[in-house]
Amino acid sequence: MNRTFRALTIASALLVSARAHGADGPTIRLAPADKDAPPRIEITGLDKAALNAARKLDAENKRWDEILKVQVADEKGQAPAERPALLGTWRVDGDKLRFEPRFPLQKGLTYRVTFAEPGLTGAAASDKPLSATVSIPKPASKPSTVVSAVYPSSDRLPENQLKFYIHFSAPMARGGIYAHIRLLNENGKPVFQPFLEVDEELWDATGKRVTLLVDPGRIKHGLKPREEFGPVLESGKRYTLAIKNTWNDAAGEPLKAEFRKTFTAGPAEETPPDPKDWKLTLPATGKDVMTLRFPKPMDHALLHRAIVVRDASGAEVDGDVSIGDEEQTWQFRPTKDWRPGKYRVEVDTILEDRAGNGVGRPFEVDVLRPPTRIIESKKVDLPFTIAASPANK
Repeated sequence: MNRTFRALTIASALLVSARAHGADGPTIRLAPADKDAPPRIEITGLDKAALNAARKLDAENKRWDEILKVQVADEKGQAPAERPALLGTWRVDGDKLRFEPRFPLQKGLTYRVTFAEPGLTGAAASDKPLSATVSIPKPASKPSTVVSAVYPSSDRLPENQLKFYIHFSAPMARGGIYAHIRLLNENGKPVFQPFLEVDEELWDATGKRVTLLVDPGRIKHGLKPREEFGPVLESGKRYTLAIKNTWNDAAGEPLKAEFRKTFTAGPAEETPPDPKDWKLTLPATGKDVMTLRFPKPMDHALLHRAIVVRDASGAEVDGDVSIGDEEQTWQFRPTKDWRPGKYRVEVDTILEDRAGNGVGRPFEVDVLRPPTRIIESKKVDLPFTIAASPANK
C-alpha cells in the first residue's frame, strides 16, 4: 500500500468515525492550561478504531495539517483558505486526539479547527468536515506594548518595495501575525493579499522585530501573481500600513494602540547599490564618528550586520553603529580612540536597498538589458587611513 493511499485510508477511518457518532460523537474543545502545558486543542469522543488509525498516522506518512488544521479565525469565526495553519504537533493521548501548538495560543484570539477536508478522504463535496472555533478569553488588561518603529522610515517608498520591519517595545506573541496587519489603498480599502504569508514567521531572536515580505510574485515582471492581481504598490498612489491593537505581546496583552504608517509609492528602484558611489567622511580625533553616506536609502536591518570596520591586521574594530537620514547614512563610533594607521570598511554584498537590489546584484534582471556591472566578490572593501593628525576630508 503506497504512503498516500494509506494516509487517505486512515483519514477516511477518522472522518467516518467522527460522523458515525452523530450528536454524541467527536467534539473539538480547548483543554485548559495546567502546570506542565499551556492550553491546547483536543478532539474527544473518537472510537477505538479511529484512535488506532490515528496512532498509525505518523509524520512520515502524511502532514497532519492536511487532516487536522488549526488557523487563526477572522471576526466572523472563519479562516480564509490562504491563511497558513498553525505549526504544532498532533498526537493521540489516551482517548483524545491532541494538538500542541509550537507557540502558545493567544488570549483573545479565535481559532478555527477543521477535522479533515472535503475531497481529502474521497467524501462527497456536500459532506462537510467536522469543524469548530475555540478561543481563550481575554482578561482585563493594562496594555503597554507599542509599535516603536517601522522601517523603511521614509514616507516615500519605491513601488517595488520588498520588506517592512516592524519593531515593538517588548517581545511579542508569535503565530497568526497576518490577522493583525493590513495594507490599505488611498481609499482605505485593503490591498488584496499584499504580503507573502509564511509559516515560519520572520522574527529576530528577541521577539521584538518581525520582517514582513511584500509578495515577490507581484513585484517581478512576468510572474503569474503580478499578471493576475497586479502590483501591490503603484507609483504615485498613497498607502497605509495598518497594525491592529488586537496583536498580543508575549505576556498576552494587546498592543496599547493601533499603529499606522502612511506613505506614497514612487518609481521602482532597479539599479543595484554601488560602493564607488558612496561617500566616506573620516573622523577628526579621538572617538569621533565616521560616516558612510549612500545616494539612496538602504535596508535598515542589513545595515546593522553587513558593514564592519577592520584595522590593518584584519581585526574588527569595536564600536557602535547608528543609522540615520532615513537609512541613507551609516555611522560608526569606536569604543576606543582611533589610532593612526590603515583601516577598511568591509561591506558584505548581502547588503540591499529597499527593493532587494544587492550590492552589484539587481533584484530583477532584464535579460534584454543585462546589468553593466556585477560585483562577484562576497566582500567589498573601502580602505581609508587615519593620519597622525587626522582631518576631515
